[in-house]
Amino acid sequence: MIPGDARQSLPAWAGQADAWFLDGFAPAKNPELWDPALLAEVARRTAPGGTFATYTAAGHVRRALAAAGFAVARLPGYGRKRHMTAGRLS
Repeated sequence: MIPGDARQSLPAWAGQADAWFLDGFAPAKNPELWDPALLAEVARRTAPGGTFATYTAAGHVRRALAAAGFAVARLPGYGRKRHMTAGRLS
């Protein structure tokens, strides 16, 4: 866990993650945590071959993650969620 507002704490973090669970609430309710610049920072802080998963299946989030360098897949969701998104750093 990296405490604080991800927009400030992630760029200041010196580590690399092997896996991310991206849970910034629904993109419509919390768009700043799904910003392409922040998702690019997630990719920059991901170890080679690292992965991510998120409950959101929003197209603009999938496109931003792909643009950041992830191979992105829309997958069946869990429970009442029809779809989710997961991927691996290319």
